[in-house]
Amino acid sequence: MRVLLFISALFIGLWPALTGCQGTEETAAHPPDEVAMEIQQMKKANDSMIQDARRVIQPGDLVLRTGTDYASEQVKALSKQDRTYSHGGIAVVDSGKIFIYHVEPDNHHVHDKVRKELLDSFCNPAKNLGFAVARYTLADEQKTKLLAYMDKQYRQQVVFDMHFDLKTDDKLYCSEMIKKGLAQATGNHIVVATDRITDRNKFKLIKRYFKLTEKQIVTHDLVPIDHLYLNPWCTVLKRYPFQTL
Repeated sequence: MRVLLFISALFIGLWPALTGCQGTEETAAHPPDEVAMEIQQMKKANDSMIQDARRVIQPGDLVLRTGTDYASEQVKALSKQDRTYSHGGIAVVDSGKIFIYHVEPDNHHVHDKVRKELLDSFCNPAKNLGFAVARYTLADEQKTKLLAYMDKQYRQQVVFDMHFDLKTDDKLYCSEMIKKGLAQATGNHIVVATDRITDRNKFKLIKRYFKLTEKQIVTHDLVPIDHLYLNPWCTVLKRYPFQTL
């Protein structure tokens, strides 16, 4: 019996070494705690960027973001000079809170109408690599007109334009809405330039996502995201690249 007890005790003592389950070493290293601490620090840093942006943003400012999904990658590819950002909207302050007017596609056609979304949600670090704040040179009266235009599109629930047609006003995409809003607010004093896609290597992807034929692609005037802020009447005030693990 004593021999059996000795063998059992010896086996139990050797079991972690035999299986690779080094419980005491794992506990001493505390990797889960380190990861949790890194995540907490990252979240704190990213939240502080949004807090800082609240102090910077004024009504009428352009807020840009960098999405992490496939569609965002395709939108960024349309820009030729700066492919950092994939989406943009116009800021408004309502009841002390900052909202962003914007419109984006939705395959289920539930949320593909012009939205008025809280800044925290619009710049959500879980869905974006970062964001930026830019400002147009606008008089107070022009800002008021710009925000009135944005609010009108929001209240009328204008839908996202999957055909990216600048000739239509009942459907809009994000940079188109900002271009037209600025033109109306400033009497065409601030003009956001358009561009055309010339890289045929992008045609296949663009046709699949933007629902355009090849003929439509080559003849379409588009408003790339970088044209919104690489503009003589616009200044990028601050860029906020989120921290990631």
